[in-house]
Amino acid sequence: MFGGFVNDKPPFVDNGGSVSYAGGNKAVEQKVDANRTMTIGHTGDTVFMSLTSNPKPEPDGSAPVSNVFESIDIALKALKTPLKDADDATKQQVNDALAKANRGLDNSYNKVLSVRAELGNQLQEMDTLDSIGKDRDMINQTQMSALVDADLAESISSYFMQQAALQASYKTFGDMQGMSLFQMNR
Repeated sequence: MFGGFVNDKPPFVDNGGSVSYAGGNKAVEQKVDANRTMTIGHTGDTVFMSLTSNPKPEPDGSAPVSNVFESIDIALKALKTPLKDADDATKQQVNDALAKANRGLDNSYNKVLSVRAELGNQLQEMDTLDSIGKDRDMINQTQMSALVDADLAESISSYFMQQAALQASYKTFGDMQGMSLFQMNR
């Protein structure tokens, strides 16, 4: 699902306790209109192993954790630390690790929400394109029906009536041009 064009193996693999991305680097895209291509399958690297443009910073100025799996590993390691009879320094390390994991999970969650919002916008655009397509189809069918289902005798009769009306208006204009008001403006 998150492997991009690499679909013959899982997108994530366990490398001795750490998770790494093994999927493709290119997201799956599909042409949805004559001038529009849309991403329909984001890569796991983009969704779960990268940050949004405004991640929560680390208090010490170090780079925030960008990998959701690393954040989970930090939290699990901290939670496995025995705190019974632990000194204050150990308790503070566990607290700091849990806070770091929490910031990392928040950043990862924000990235997932960002991708979700993008997909929501794309679904809305697809609905709009679908509606436009249906409208165009109806217009084309109406025009086709008007051309194909036309009564030949009625069409010829209407054409000659319009032609006669046009010729009459030309003659009337020509006659009116000869009247004195038009001659005075010359």
